[in-house]
Amino acid sequence: MTPIYRPKMKALTKNRLRAVSISASILMLSSSVVIADSSSTADSSNTVKQSHALSLLSQSEQQRLQHRLSQVESEIERLLPQLSLEEKVSLVHAGGKFHIPAIERLNIHEMWMSDGPHGVRYEIDRNSWAPAGWTNDYSTYLPPLTAVAASWDPNMASLHGNVLGAEARHRNKDLILGPGVNLARLPLYGRNFEYMGEDPYLAATLVVPTVKAIQANDVGATVKHYALNTQELNRTGVNAKPDERTLREVYLPAFEAAVKEANVHAIMGAYNEFRGTNANQSHHLIKTILKGEWAYEGVLLTDWNVDINTYDAAMNGLDIEMGTAVESYDAYFLADPLLAMIKAGKVPESELDDKVRRILRVQLSIGMMDKQRLSGERNTQAHRDDARTIATNGVVLLKNNKQVLPLDADKVKNILVLGPNADKRHGFGGGSSEVKALYEISPLDGLKAKFEQNGRKVNIQYMRPASSAFMPIPNDYLTTRHWTGTPSWQINYYTDNQLKQLSSESWIADPQFDAKGQQQNVEILANIKPMETGKHTLKLMAQGKVTLLINDKAIVDDNAKPANIINAEVELKAGETYAFKLIYQGKDKVTLGWETPNSLYNSEDEYLAAAKNADAVIYFGGLSHADDRESIDRPDMKLPGQQDEIIEKLLTANQNTVVFMIGGSAVEMPWAEKANAIAWGWYGGMEAGNAYTDILFGDVNPSGKMPITLPKKLQDTAPIALNDYNEKESLYSEGVFIGYRWFEQQKIAPEFPFGHGLSYSEFSYDDINFSSSKLSGDDTLTVTASITNTSKTDGAEVVQLYLNDVKASVPRPLKELKGFDKIWLKAGETGQVSFTLYQRDLSFWDINTNDWLAESGEFKVMLGSSVEDIRLQKSFNYQQ
Repeated sequence: MTPIYRPKMKALTKNRLRAVSISASILMLSSSVVIADSSSTADSSNTVKQSHALSLLSQSEQQRLQHRLSQVESEIERLLPQLSLEEKVSLVHAGGKFHIPAIERLNIHEMWMSDGPHGVRYEIDRNSWAPAGWTNDYSTYLPPLTAVAASWDPNMASLHGNVLGAEARHRNKDLILGPGVNLARLPLYGRNFEYMGEDPYLAATLVVPTVKAIQANDVGATVKHYALNTQELNRTGVNAKPDERTLREVYLPAFEAAVKEANVHAIMGAYNEFRGTNANQSHHLIKTILKGEWAYEGVLLTDWNVDINTYDAAMNGLDIEMGTAVESYDAYFLADPLLAMIKAGKVPESELDDKVRRILRVQLSIGMMDKQRLSGERNTQAHRDDARTIATNGVVLLKNNKQVLPLDADKVKNILVLGPNADKRHGFGGGSSEVKALYEISPLDGLKAKFEQNGRKVNIQYMRPASSAFMPIPNDYLTTRHWTGTPSWQINYYTDNQLKQLSSESWIADPQFDAKGQQQNVEILANIKPMETGKHTLKLMAQGKVTLLINDKAIVDDNAKPANIINAEVELKAGETYAFKLIYQGKDKVTLGWETPNSLYNSEDEYLAAAKNADAVIYFGGLSHADDRESIDRPDMKLPGQQDEIIEKLLTANQNTVVFMIGGSAVEMPWAEKANAIAWGWYGGMEAGNAYTDILFGDVNPSGKMPITLPKKLQDTAPIALNDYNEKESLYSEGVFIGYRWFEQQKIAPEFPFGHGLSYSEFSYDDINFSSSKLSGDDTLTVTASITNTSKTDGAEVVQLYLNDVKASVPRPLKELKGFDKIWLKAGETGQVSFTLYQRDLSFWDINTNDWLAESGEFKVMLGSSVEDIRLQKSFNYQQ
């Protein structure tokens, strides 16, 4: 079997990227040699795995590192016999919220973990989810992995991993719980923003340099969530049941690459079930594939509070249990219950020994017993520069008619800034990905800073436009937080009119509820802190029985028939906290809004007049972590908060309005055809505002490409079209036709296709050539082409290689991504891109032989700027 990933890593471009530090680059001790065949076993000698890097070290450093790695296996065998049965059991389950215990007499230290797919999470208390209260646990807030995926650049993945690894090590962490590589199958999925897009090849390619860079810092990476965690709806109970071909071709390649190409130290199991049992105790996923076929030598650990049992978890390959809803760590499934099963002869001690060996292997490999272990660094200027670089490289220019962008800083005198994300910060939200950063530059901050720095006087006006619709109380006033860090309202569902029999509870972003024609009894609660003292007019739009209490005092008690607006005036004081409770009983809708002494919002007349008179109008819209967050999927694909209405009116008032979207998942954009300029910035990290400003004014030429398809409407997506999104089971009915593959198969035109992204430059493609027109067996094929920057602006193009098996015995996508290369070219410059195709790239998973199969016949190579923008194509023949 040929490797999934063999990139030709280009040097980081001068004046654009800060080189990854020498110490990090050369200490990639966690990288493995390529495993070229599925039957191969990993070399137990870590020295062999990194001999290619040692030549860059000084002689003393070489000796130290070689000694550490050469001693790993012998140290494991020295330590293991000295451990009592009870001590071995203590290592396979948590001894605190984020660590496993030490065995001090043998110099085995506590092994500490931290959340942090895009920044090391603030310190959690040893034995609870409460913050530890540290004042020195700030970390660099990086753009999430969607931005890395949008860069289509392994260099950005390396920068991201290096910052994460160095900062984790500086915080004395041993494992960082990232990166995540689950695929964006469903636009509603709450954790899409954490991952690397919808394509298995793209994710597999970028996870490798990410893991290598993390582990170069003497920290173990933890690739998650293995496997098929593609929805948050009933994430602990939904049963994922893909066929074997879909599993192998789509949902496992990124994990496979992390194991075979990057020698990742840890993998975290998924919450969901896989074919009837929790993924953390699936014999097929773990014993057969992960630790069998892939010869994985690291540890498999659980996420927190998964649905496992002692016997299946112990026998099927789970190594560390990190979180279970019991009072004592000794009551974990892999604690006293496992000890009892071993003593009773129900679980062989050899299974436990295998787990302990793996844990010790990780600890020894990352230098936990090495006095010269790397110390890391944190909150450095270099790391902030890296955050900005990653953010700018990930911005995608979706549309730029009439060359609206870049804005001319010398001509712009009046800038109107609008939108819910203009002054919003996103670091403290989203779930386990939340980051406590020293600062976060909002888009509005970034724009102001640009002109303050050059001394030019520019009028930057910020407005919050009010829509014509009835608006709920903005979350600016909320002090209540969902556990993910997001301002939210708690909603409780009751089965009875007296609200005594609680059936379920959840969280919503705004105080509005739609019963959708079904009788509901709900209670919506939050704590509110007014910004002004004075009369507040509470406004309730409802049809049904509605009651509003503030600090348990009834303010409204009404049976609204038909739907109308109920007003109630209350005196509130700025800075005080008030407990709001809204009770609704009915089959229709309810929304709680208010008018404050001075509204946060500008009227339609105000903002449209300002838009007509502005030199530049920038609307920062999209999502926030009230929408994109762990544990909850979005209810639909629409922009929240009446944004569509406001954007439509702005585009009418000023056709050159720039719509700048922020978010981690696709949204419907019914106004897209009308807009002349649209950009997508994901969540940009702590330097977001500066990065976005760099793009808007042309200080950086955009080069990002969409790692996901942007559909016109939710119903166009496979899980919804096939009715395969529910609480109970997901059949993955679309098979291998995930994302863009589905849109092409069904001939559905998306709003913007996978791989799409414009530049301020233009590029031509010429001279596609093959190293051979015929291949056989495990021959490789080199594909080259010439790319020319035909514009007057220096820039970068991501050349994408798609492959088509012209006549296959099984249904295959019309195009499958099998290569990409980001090439930087000066104005007028021509350069060459080169791709190597392996037998594996030609193959599909054959369910008859349970192996990869490349069939004889014609294959078409297509090179393009997106999956829909193919510039060159050529065919070759393959013989088995």
